[in-house]
Amino acid sequence: MNIKNPEYFLTVAREGSVSKAAERLYLSQPYLSQCIGRLEKDLGAKLFDRSHSPLTLTEAGKLYQTYLEGVGNLAGRFASQLDEIKSGRSRVLNVGMSLWRGSVVLPEILPAYMASHPGMRVVLHEHHSDRLQELLLEEKIDFALMNIPQHLDDLVYETVIHERMLLAVNRENPLIRGLKTSVKRPAPIDLSLFKGERFILLPGDQVMGQAQENLFARMGLEGVESLYSTSTTTAVNLVSAGFGVTFLPEGGSRQVSHVDHLAFFTVGAPPFSVPLLFLYKKNVFVTPQARDFIEMTKAYYNGLRPPADL
Repeated sequence: MNIKNPEYFLTVAREGSVSKAAERLYLSQPYLSQCIGRLEKDLGAKLFDRSHSPLTLTEAGKLYQTYLEGVGNLAGRFASQLDEIKSGRSRVLNVGMSLWRGSVVLPEILPAYMASHPGMRVVLHEHHSDRLQELLLEEKIDFALMNIPQHLDDLVYETVIHERMLLAVNRENPLIRGLKTSVKRPAPIDLSLFKGERFILLPGDQVMGQAQENLFARMGLEGVESLYSTSTTTAVNLVSAGFGVTFLPEGGSRQVSHVDHLAFFTVGAPPFSVPLLFLYKKNVFVTPQARDFIEMTKAYYNGLRPPADL
């Protein structure tokens, strides 16, 4: 699409008036009206509802405004990236993920990424999901690796994997004595066997905590003894000490401390899982460097399971 003078349309949309827009653009009102008329003719759709004062956008007008704003954002990012390359300044990749996921996943990905992108400077932003969502909307991070948030306003996502939530149990627990399982091939188990155990869970105001609550409701296990913690690391360490059982995302199960003290199981059929996503702000340019990081992370997660388990 050949875009000519996009500021004409955007100024009229912002001002809600052709005359006010003409004054701001230092154009005559008849000339600006003709330009908008030609644009609507070229597109084959009315962009403004002229029965209202101030003018309002039609559905086609809203769509065109989103398109122009997206193109402008892309153009700005491209110019910035090109300027960095020409000036020799280091390029920066702002990566968002949770504290726990960063501690277990980044060591598997970051060294190889930095080796293949020697000119990049990576800044890590490790926070809970609510703060990551705020940073995305403020455009302070390029993307976030996280579970699906409660609200997706102005965000887009791509799925990395439907990540299994593994039940982590201390190997000395008599309930699993004689059962064969491994962190690479976790065996299925009936969750009701543990209804007398203490469950260490994430709070219900977190997405993962809500998913766990839904699982317990489906299996009729409401009312079990629960200890709530906002830290997955704390939960794993407590299980390692024989103080309850917990759920652990499959993506970091092999890297946790005290992994030799733990046995891992899947729960439910199909296994209890939660989508793991890359999120970024709508209409924001995803740089080739960011895309490389995303693809390397996807490859890591896809390599966790044997082909028969996928």
